[in-house]
Amino acid sequence: MLQRLYDRYICPHLLNFIMARKPFPRQRANVVPFATGRVLEIGIGSGLNFEYYDKRNVTEIFSIDPDNILLNKAKKRSKDFDLKVNFENMKAEILPFENDTFDTVLSTYTLCSIKDANKALKEVSRVLKKDGKFIFSEHGKSPNQKTHNLQIKLNPYWSRIAGGCHLDVDIPNLIQSNNFNIPELNQNYVPGPKFASYHYWGIAKHI
Repeated sequence: MLQRLYDRYICPHLLNFIMARKPFPRQRANVVPFATGRVLEIGIGSGLNFEYYDKRNVTEIFSIDPDNILLNKAKKRSKDFDLKVNFENMKAEILPFENDTFDTVLSTYTLCSIKDANKALKEVSRVLKKDGKFIFSEHGKSPNQKTHNLQIKLNPYWSRIAGGCHLDVDIPNLIQSNNFNIPELNQNYVPGPKFASYHYWGIAKHI
């Protein structure tokens, strides 16, 4: 009961607060401007990516998120930007779009918390055009064994307070296991606690 109340009324606001703080804006700025054409953003959250889109290169954005509180925040935030945005309350594991619909799919700090990330990425691959790009910025598995061990220990507790987020997702392996290669991959620690600050960001393409 308490967990449901926390997930419903506290967690969305906490995530919105944290994700707006450093180092996340810099990481968003590293990837979002590369989005072009018709864009699908999975896990839109509260719309913190809007300010980094290059509106000269983006024609339309379809934004999805399973959390209505965050989605409503995103709707309000979108009014400050000259972007054509559509909003849908849904999960990424089952997308209602036709094959080869989008020029770009964007994911920032989303893959860590999707229950079936493999299924979601298969859907991303399906709706992304053959010459499209999957742009991502995610935190995940640390290459340092001691830090990784700590991530494993913290996962059961962290996921309960952070909206189902898992600390040690092997982001490159996850993406490459679902019909993508990653010709442009960056990885490094960013400011923050070591157990939650190893980041992967780049652009993936269909194999």
